[in-house]
Amino acid sequence: MIPEPIDRYLKQHHLAYEHTVHVRAVPAQRLAAAEHVSGERIAKPVVVDLDGRLALAVVSATQRVDLEALRRVTGAERAALAPEPSFQGRFPPCEVGAEPPLGLFGLPIFVDDALAHEPWIVVRGGTHEDALRLDTAAWLRSEHVVPVERLGLHPF
Repeated sequence: MIPEPIDRYLKQHHLAYEHTVHVRAVPAQRLAAAEHVSGERIAKPVVVDLDGRLALAVVSATQRVDLEALRRVTGAERAALAPEPSFQGRFPPCEVGAEPPLGLFGLPIFVDDALAHEPWIVVRGGTHEDALRLDTAAWLRSEHVVPVERLGLHPF
């Protein structure tokens, strides 16, 4: 069951979702396998530090964040992966690493432009056993997500 604050937030923002429960899956690619979807449809949020301000960079499960692309788009002097202690306790009531990319947490959200063009995406639902399928266009509008060209890089 997804945490009540996430469910309430989604309903208050009229963001329709399909909820599924699966075996515990921590890495994003395992989430894709558990949900029987391509890793290209798994929206993986990564906490980044932009000149001392936290933000979420969302890429597919098959990608890593291009910090330079994010820096250029935001005008930040410095973009880096945020160390876990810098955001510990920022995403209650979510398990660490299972936060969905929602405005509920008060951070700006950036997404890879290719992921933004998928008709639907799958995000974690606050736990490593819950997933939410969202209409991508509705998510972009509701959460004021900023698409970034080539934010996601394939690791190899």
